[in-house]
Amino acid sequence: MPGWAIVAIVAIVMLTIVQVVAMITKRPLPGTQDPAELEELQKRLEALENRRPEIEAEPTIPTKAEANLAAEDRWRLDMLEARLEELEKKRDDGASPA
Repeated sequence: MPGWAIVAIVAIVMLTIVQVVAMITKRPLPGTQDPAELEELQKRLEALENRRPEIEAEPTIPTKAEANLAAEDRWRLDMLEARLEELEKKRDDGASPA
């Protein structure tokens, strides 16, 4: 008997054993779906599709007013940081002679 025939027979026997064991243990056969699991996946898919608009919201280009507000906030933050550094420097200068 040729070698490829033995390989084919062994493959058929193994597939049959896998299917019999799956039926005995009541597990779904390979390639089949459990109806409850399939229904749960469909519900999850619907929930994700309902959230799609909020997930896929396109980024917007900031308006000129929003850009100006952001620049003003950055400027204020820079000024506060500079003021804080000056106060810390004065505090350190006053503490060192003691």
